Amino acid sequence: MTDQKAHAPVETRALFEPRALLVTGKGGVGKSTAAAALALASARTGRRTCLVEVEGRQIMRTLFNTEPWDFAEREVRPDLFGMSIDPEASLAEYLAMFYGARRLSKLVVNSTAVDFATTAAPGIKDVLLIGKVKEMERRRDPDGRFVYDLIVVDAPPTGRIVNFLRAPEATTELVTVGPIREQARSLTDLLLDPARLRIQLVTLLEEMPIAETIDSARALEELGVQLNPIITNRVLRPQFDPGAAKALDGMTPEAVQPLLERVGLDGAGTAETLLGLADRHLHRLALQDEMRTTLDEQLTMPALELPYLPSRTFGEDELRRLADVIQEAQDDLK
Repeated sequence: MTDQKAHAPVETRALFEPRALLVTGKGGVGKSTAAAALALASARTGRRTCLVEVEGRQIMRTLFNTEPWDFAEREVRPDLFGMSIDPEASLAEYLAMFYGARRLSKLVVNSTAVDFATTAAPGIKDVLLIGKVKEMERRRDPDGRFVYDLIVVDAPPTGRIVNFLRAPEATTELVTVGPIREQARSLTDLLLDPARLRIQLVTLLEEMPIAETIDSARALEELGVQLNPIITNRVLRPQFDPGAAKALDGMTPEAVQPLLERVGLDGAGTAETLLGLADRHLHRLALQDEMRTTLDEQLTMPALELPYLPSRTFGEDELRRLADVIQEAQDDLK
């Protein structure tokens, strides 16, 4: 990757150009909070946005302090709707939509049919989930306008995302005729159209997440799906200017102790503790710089950094701050 590509300006609105975003990342990198922040930032710009969970973990109801999310689409904030997709409800809706069999769909869902189908053909479950996203992405108001300007999906982690996206193609190989095959083919069209859907990778500036992000990006590009600018989450900001950082190098507790005692602090133990914290902070910053370089050298896409927010409990206040960063980034993406 050339320096010119690595640092080419990309406007924040590029994050919201497709009609659907599938947000994924290695477990523990904060993909769900990033998805929620993206959806909140999108809604603030006047886009009618829907935030979708697909794994039933109910993280969003905690972030937004609402009732549990289910298959019903509910407005949780102005212009921001939320829902949780499950394969059973998706199957019921599918049967009712394509076969007009509402009573039959309830019987099927209440039986072991879903378990049987997902065991015989595991990709069917993912096809049902992606199919619901496609239905929402295509849905229009009576005046012809799309109901949603953007759908943000808190998708499976990167360890499962490739198989998740391959499910429609695999289904067309298993099912040779009928509505299910046509549905799967239409889902493949959705996944390969960057104007309709893109993948949003979220990572941390740490060795294992960066390595998995690079591998996932390459595997996703091989599938033919387009990637959005990468989001690097929980980025630590420097707490020292370069001069102070240089002065700390090699400083001993004995040198710091008199300074602490002048301001009334116990210099003996406090000096060693403070120097230890400073050393860990500088080490972390150095690791982040190293991981930025690795990401720039290995991938040809820009990145947006979201800050580390120290908090005992991550809630909507922190979510708003991340949404602020996304909105304020504008041309600062690198």
